[in-house]
Amino acid sequence: MRVMPSQPKIFSGGAASSGHLASGAGGSPSRSWGLIVLAIVIGLLVLVGAVSLGVFFLLREQPFDVPEWQDPLTLVNADLIDPALALAGLGGVPDGDLSARALNQARADTAFSVLVFSPSIGDRESAGDFLLLANRYRNDNRPEYAVACYRLAGTIATLSPDLPDTVRAETFVLAGEGLADLGQFGLAQLYFDQAYNVATVSPYLQAATRRNVFQRLHQGYQVIDDRERARVSLERSAEAFPVVTVVESPPVLPVAEPPLMSLEVQQSEARRWEAAQVLASELVEHGGRVPPELVTALGGALVAEDQAKLPYFDSQLAATSQLSVQISIIQARINWLAVKHRVARLGYGISLVPEWEAEAEAIRADLTKSYELLFALYADLIVAMPDAEQIDLAAEEILRREILAGTLGRYPNYPAEQRITQLYQAAERLVEVRPGEKMRVVVLPYNGVDSLVLVDDAGFLAATHRD
Repeated sequence: MRVMPSQPKIFSGGAASSGHLASGAGGSPSRSWGLIVLAIVIGLLVLVGAVSLGVFFLLREQPFDVPEWQDPLTLVNADLIDPALALAGLGGVPDGDLSARALNQARADTAFSVLVFSPSIGDRESAGDFLLLANRYRNDNRPEYAVACYRLAGTIATLSPDLPDTVRAETFVLAGEGLADLGQFGLAQLYFDQAYNVATVSPYLQAATRRNVFQRLHQGYQVIDDRERARVSLERSAEAFPVVTVVESPPVLPVAEPPLMSLEVQQSEARRWEAAQVLASELVEHGGRVPPELVTALGGALVAEDQAKLPYFDSQLAATSQLSVQISIIQARINWLAVKHRVARLGYGISLVPEWEAEAEAIRADLTKSYELLFALYADLIVAMPDAEQIDLAAEEILRREILAGTLGRYPNYPAEQRITQLYQAAERLVEVRPGEKMRVVVLPYNGVDSLVLVDDAGFLAATHRD
């Protein structure tokens, strides 16, 4: 009997959304030369001793405690955010640049707020910044936040379709090393195990990279007193790995381009930028004390922008039937609602629009509905693809993106259990038609706490077909 997992503890529950991804129909796809070469590389890896770590996960004793997942938004502390710096985001500075600026200025809580709220920062950049932020929190003697940041980086590495396996393995190792230093041996083991799995079965890592990962894992496992895995990692580091000539394929789905904005919307945005820049400058000049009218001016500009943007997005959605355009519009709507939600939750370190603070739950619900529509549109786009093989790949990819957005807290109340079930169905199809090409995401208990884990095909089948 096949057993699907109960609702993972690390996800927030919620009502089912309208998005539903159908898997592609059709027979086995033809094998290109690239897939033949890929199969040869995978075969060589097996010959040099690759063993499914996924099966090992199911049998292995896991003696270390693993803390329950905590919604990152609950860790945002408005009192510790630097308003003068945070307001640069409302003044036109992109979130990715603002995060880097906050890290450079040792404004850890400002960087954390940016990274947690913003849906516009790429996964690779977010994972890297969370690792840097974890180190900053360690230097500030705030281990709880350091642990959260390492875990967020590891979660992105597990779920994101955008990270190449080289970056994925490095992120896992760095997160594991940091967590081991903090005494969080259970979480360290979780990420060391995933780094081990990537180094063992990924057909895309060069020999030097693979060897380096195993060498660091040998040291990392020793720190957490996992002697058996430390010994195996040392042995693996001495092996002769095959030369890799296969290029890792990029994600299937295109990135949504920003839609064109009306003159009214552009002008409202420009007024908000100007008001934010003035307020930020005054905060710096007067040591955090500014005339209330400047705060009121920025709040009024935000409300005016909201009144211009939301009706414009709705009218543009109604005026087009082209799925790619609709996706671009709804993504822009999500980006704006994320700003509005951050204002409502005091994520800029200052009260700007008190009425939004009173309506925070309603804004959050609007954000949920927008995400539901986004992934429903992606589902329609995927089903319309002419190539059944592309449908299979895109179905798994978008489900991983949706689960990642929900896990990071950006997509509130997403339907976790339903999406995990659909992800398993999509991955099972890919194991059948494209075996060994990518690793699969499963939910496995680490000392009783359900955790997202990357495994190979054998591990996936073992995890999802348990009697």
